[in-house]
Amino acid sequence: MNASTLAATAVGAVFVYAGVAKVLSGSEWPKSAERLGVPKVVALLVMFAEIVIGLGMVLGDSWQRGFLAAGGLLLVAFTVLLASHMRRADRPPCMCFGGASQRPIGARDVVRNVSLLVLVLVAILP
Repeated sequence: MNASTLAATAVGAVFVYAGVAKVLSGSEWPKSAERLGVPKVVALLVMFAEIVIGLGMVLGDSWQRGFLAAGGLLLVAFTVLLASHMRRADRPPCMCFGGASQRPIGARDVVRNVSLLVLVLVAILP
């Protein structure tokens, strides 16, 4: 397995895990997203988008780069949202991984997202 495939699989697995964890959290994820300023309908779309995008990254078909690009854009949006809350010292829990992540958002969430973005670039750029 080359570095590109490994990176795509790793990021895809994180996306699928995050999406499934949000689905399993029931109504808690949309409530948490609302505290972050995300409309409920967008929160519901995000959890399913994460699963679809993650599977597209892992399966590695001819659409894989498109799924990687979509995942990269989603990570940028997540990171901007988290950073904006941190800048205002408003740190509600993001439930980024469903009920498994109840702690307030922090720098480690931003670092995680940036690390995943680096992996997306590794997967896209041969």
